[in-house]
Parts: sequence; C-alpha cells; structure tokens
Amino acid sequence: MLLSALILVGVASAATLGVIGTAAPATAATSTPSAPSDSSAPDSQQASPDSQQHPQSALPQATPSSSPSDTTTPTSPPPTSGPPTIDQLPSGLVTRFPLAVSGSGTAGDVIHVSAGAASTAGARCDAPVNAQGDWTCSISTPPDGPGVTVRAESRDSGLSASSRVDVLSPPVIASQSGTLVSGGGVHGTAYPGATVTVRAENGSSCSFPADSAGTWGCVLSKPLPSGTHRITATQRAPFSSQSSGTSAPVAITVDTTPPAAPTIGSPAPGTEAPVGAPLAFSGAGENGAKVTVYGSDDNGSTVVCSAVVHGTSWTCSGRLGAGRFTVSALQRDAAGNVSGGSNAVAITVLTAAPSPSTSPESPSATPSPHSTPSPAAPVVPPGTTPSPTPFDPYNGNGSPGGTPDWLDTPFTSATAPVVSVEAFPGWLRSLLLAAAALLLLALPARLLAVTVARERDGREKRSRASIFGRNRSRAELRDADALYAGAGGSGARGGGAAGGASGTRGASGTGATGAGAAGALVAGENETAAPRSPWLIPTAFVAAAALVTLSSPVDDAGAYLRVILALAVALAAVNAVWVAVARWVSPHFGGGRVTLTFRPWMLVVVGVAAIASRLLGLQPALLFGLILGVAFAGAAGRVARGRVAAVQVAAVALLGVVAWLTVGALPQPTGVVSAFLRELANAVSLLGLGSAAIALLPIGGLAGRAVFQWSRGIWLGLGLVIYTLLFALLLPVASLVETGQGTLVVAIAVFAFAALSVCVWLWEKYVEPER
Repeated sequence: MLLSALILVGVASAATLGVIGTAAPATAATSTPSAPSDSSAPDSQQASPDSQQHPQSALPQATPSSSPSDTTTPTSPPPTSGPPTIDQLPSGLVTRFPLAVSGSGTAGDVIHVSAGAASTAGARCDAPVNAQGDWTCSISTPPDGPGVTVRAESRDSGLSASSRVDVLSPPVIASQSGTLVSGGGVHGTAYPGATVTVRAENGSSCSFPADSAGTWGCVLSKPLPSGTHRITATQRAPFSSQSSGTSAPVAITVDTTPPAAPTIGSPAPGTEAPVGAPLAFSGAGENGAKVTVYGSDDNGSTVVCSAVVHGTSWTCSGRLGAGRFTVSALQRDAAGNVSGGSNAVAITVLTAAPSPSTSPESPSATPSPHSTPSPAAPVVPPGTTPSPTPFDPYNGNGSPGGTPDWLDTPFTSATAPVVSVEAFPGWLRSLLLAAAALLLLALPARLLAVTVARERDGREKRSRASIFGRNRSRAELRDADALYAGAGGSGARGGGAAGGASGTRGASGTGATGAGAAGALVAGENETAAPRSPWLIPTAFVAAAALVTLSSPVDDAGAYLRVILALAVALAAVNAVWVAVARWVSPHFGGGRVTLTFRPWMLVVVGVAAIASRLLGLQPALLFGLILGVAFAGAAGRVARGRVAAVQVAAVALLGVVAWLTVGALPQPTGVVSAFLRELANAVSLLGLGSAAIALLPIGGLAGRAVFQWSRGIWLGLGLVIYTLLFALLLPVASLVETGQGTLVVAIAVFAFAALSVCVWLWEKYVEPER
C-alpha cells in the first residue's frame, strides 16, 4: 500500500510539473497567450465547472476578450491538488528543536503540518508549496513520546501523509521567571516514568524517576552554599536509552538561613472582642515571607489567619471562639525556612451578651450566618482572609480549574506504579524497607508473642535453645496456640487428630501444631461460624468501611457517602477472594472442607490500622479489612494450614497489585461515576496490599503464623515481595521532598520495639529460665 501511494504521488507530481512547465511562472491574466496553444476544446469545457467552484477566478476570464483561450487560465493551479509527501524524518531520538519537516506537494498549495494531537501552537506549522513542488516548516515543541505521528495535510485537496518519530524534550524545572528559591530541593515536570537528572554548577546532582503524572522532585546530593547557583536537568525515558537535551539553566537561590521572627503590632495586648467578630492582625516581617498567626488556649493551638508580607508589613483577619488566647506568629520564607515565634499578645474573646432581647430574634437572622460558617468557611472566604486561606495550599482542592471538592478525596488521588529500569532506585528503597520491617517488626513480634504466651501459661524449663518456635517442644507450641489461635484441641493434646480436647475455646482441632491463622482460623469464642442475622455481615462491612474512612479526612458529605460505598465494595471484594481461595485450595492441600466464619474482633485491627495511619500522616494510608475467615471441618495439620494461608495471602496481595495497576489506567475523575471507580480501585489496592502485609505477621490468629510454622523460607519470600510492594505504594515520589520529624519518630519507635522484644525474650530464656 505504501509503495502504491508513493508511485501515485510521483505520477501526480510529474503531471503537475508538466503542466507548470507549459503554463510558465506568470499570473493567470498574463500567461494566457502561451497556454492556449496546448489547450483544446475539452479544456475550455473544464473551465466552466471550475469557474463555478471558484467564482473569483471567473472574473479575470471575462475581461481579456481578445483571446478565446483566456477561458483556460484555471489550469495553472490544477483542479485537484495531489497528496503531499513527507521526507524521511530522523531515525533516532529527536532531542534538538525545532523539528524541521519537509516534503513535496502541488505548487501553490499550503500544507498544514501537525505533531501528535497538536494541542498547542508549537506543535503545528503551515508551509506553502513553492513552484518546484517543495515545502518545509519547523515544529517548535512537538509532544514527547515514542512514535509521535507527524501529519502533513493539503489545504486544497484534504489529502494527507504521515510519518513517525521518537521525541524527548528536556524536563522542566519549576521556577518563577527563571529563578528558584530553595533550601536545596528541586522539582518539576517530565515525561511520565522518565529518570530526571539535575546538575548544579558545583558538581552536585540528584536523580529520580517521574511519577505517572510526570511530577518529579529530588534533593541535591551535595548541599549548595547559600547564594545563587545555576542548575540544569536532563531526562531519559523508558522508550529510549538516549537522554534528552539539557534544559535551559535555571538560577536557584539557596537560602538556608531562617528569617527573623515577625512582629505583631495589632491588636494591642489585653484587647477584648465579641465572639464571632473578625479580628484584624497586622505587623512586620520579611518581604515575600508567609506569616501564619496562631491562637493558643488551654485546649491547644489553632491557625487564625495567614498573609504574605508585602514590603515589610502584613495584615490578615480571622475569628476565634470564646475564651482567653495568646496570639503569636511564625513566618516561612520562600525557601521554606521557618522563623522563631513572634511577640505574644493576650486577647480575650467575649461570649455573646445575654441581656439584649435580640437573642430570641436571632433565629430569624440565622439563615444568613448559617450559610457563612458551615460550607462557606472553606468556600466563601476567597474575598476575605479568614482561616480557610492558609489551608488552601495544603488540601489540594482549592486551586482554580482543579478537581471539584465533591470529587477530590484522598481515595481519588494515587500514584500508579512505575515499572522500568529507571525506577530501580525506588524499588530498591522499598525492598530495603521491606527487609527492615521483617527484621525489626515481624520477627521481634513473633519472639514477644511466644515469650508472653509461655510466661502466662507457666512454662516448664526448656531443655534446649530455641528461636522463633521451630525447635520448640510440642507443649510449648500447644500453649502458644491455645492463647493466640483460639483453637480448641491441638495435635499435642489429641495426638494430631481433630480433637477439641480443650473444648472451651475451639470448635475443632488444629492438627499437630495447632496453627490457627487468619484464613485457616478455627472458629472460637470470638468467631461466629453461622451468623444468626443475615444483616450481621453486611452491617460489619459498613462498620469496617466507616472505620477505614478514619484513615483520611473526607470533608464533603456527598463524597463521604461515595467513599464509604467504595470502601464497602472493596472490603467485600478482598474478603471474597480471601474466603474463596481457601475453599478452593483446602481440599487439594489436605485441609478438607472449610466453613465461613465471621471474626468481629478483627474490626479492632481495622480501626487501629486506620487511626494509626491518620495519626502518622500516611497518605496513602495503611489499611486492613479482613473480617471474614474460614474454619477447618476436620483435623488439618501444620502443612495444610500453612499452605492454605500462604495461598490466601498471595491471592489478596495479587488483587491489590491488579487494582493498583488499574488506578494508573483510569483517567482523572470528571463526574460521580468516574470518581467512584477511581476510589474503588484505589481502595482495593490499599486494602489488598495492606491486609496481606498485616495478615502475614506471624502472631496470634493471623495467617502469617501458620505460614511461619509451616515454612520459614516461604514466609520470608512472601514477606519480601508483599512488603516491597506495600512500601512502593505508600511512598510516592513526593515523600522525598516532604520531610519531617514523623519519619524519625517512627524509626525510633521501631528500633525500640525490636530491642524490647529481644530483651524480653533473652530475659525469659536466660535470666529467669524457670518462669
């Protein structure tokens, strides 16, 4: 087909050139004496329909009546222009711009050239075809990507030709008017998934892959001294091994010196104001810095208002509740440095006076105040300066043209996984964090759980050293199982058969080890094998969804209901996979038939995970949602239970990965349905990976305990894979730029827990072996 098109183009071009050669390079009016010699009657017949199509060309034909051949003048531009052609485009990666595009066409025609979707003016150009049939034009900013389509279309005939080329332009460093004020961090936009490398004039550099939205950020490896420096950036996309060109230099002003403390000049100390009335604050500060005013009382501190310093002064207004407050201010400069506290001003906000008779009449006037405080606190104050103003930069939904508040929730925004060679540093970081979590959290928790179980049951002295339960006695395993698995009989008591020897806690035996676990958990006193009410489990799912919403703030009431529905569906999907996989694989692994159980005590784990995510500021949140389980009908041994639990954990994690990939494929929400689908996919990914990670802990009635007692290697392999995926999901690119004391607190807590667990185990084993 392509060869045939090229032949037709050549024939048309040759015919066109032949006509042009006889018609000469003159205008329609002056070239008519030479053209008629080759024209014939059919030519004059063709002129009349052409003159109907082009009325303007018919006028010149009527004026030169001296020669009848004047009627053939429209033959100088052919009645129908042929299709244009495009010359060979660069075969390698295009990194220099503008991109020159050339080709051939019909003389006098105009070729419209576009690259990609041509959404910007820089991706389009127009080229007139000269008398020789050649045209050329330059596209200043073609879109980045592999196989970008370059299309040339004839203005006269509408015919077109196209070709493809790989394009990668330099990344963009976010700045204002070519300058950037920073403490060392740099951010910007690039091709999604590309690795961006930033270099400074002193040799300092940093690199990191851009996320699915093209956002990137990194901190230069060697701190830059205070002053002005020049930085550039390049990027390397997954579709090419070649890097882009270097971006235009950006001047970065490094400022690591905190500004001086601002001052509050108004109101004066001792000022009294009625409740509900706006309070005006003003003072002095550093030009360009942002001043935030805080009001503190016995209940804590709250942000009153904020303003940008113009020149040396600032002013803002806000409201406070009734009470005595100490007002102070901080200022943050453009580089992010925070000053010390300002002078403190004591003010009193008086309650409304009860004496005026207007209080009974106030209900009639309440409609107007009601419209101001409730929804208007975040929405109306654009014209004023109350407290919503300082919060707009942080909640991410107040920017013009952004996603509406009723669509934008913590579950509609997510970062899709980037799977490429350039993303290797990020995945390596997640792998190291996964190994640290297993070493400092999971294994110490196992030590602590077994130690506490042995001490509470009055263990006899052990005859040999043991770690993690592999070489522990049957009685020791029995006691730990009875305490944590909720199992009735154990293999130690019933000789490995389905016992129920203890009877008080379990419904069936747990086999040789008594390993009850989240997918292989025996129904005990806290599990309901057959719910009495058909509404029990649906109600539990709604309650679990409400608990999960505690992990992230959702302000809009309509969005809150939509998020709860998405979470309830996601919880149902995760639990359905958890139970269905156990029912399918248990007979094949020697576990026999299993029955559905409801585990209401797992709602506590759901709530703890959600609240901990909220307190630690995890975004995305670490979520858990497994409130259903299965009970083995007969005697299932350690191997069967471990295999079933391992497959359950892997299946739920796989569901989370599939949902995570789906999040990256979904577009930004534009309506209720698209927002719900994105929230559902995001919720399934968070619940799937989070539930698998928590269920893999080798303690209590969790599935990880059964896997751990069956095979240490399988447990370790699953743990590394699942926790690596979990940390990759919980730590997007933005986490490298936003640093704080929260990370240090978590690290200290993790090391303290590991040290405490090991110390308790060593104490029980060596210091007081008789206990």
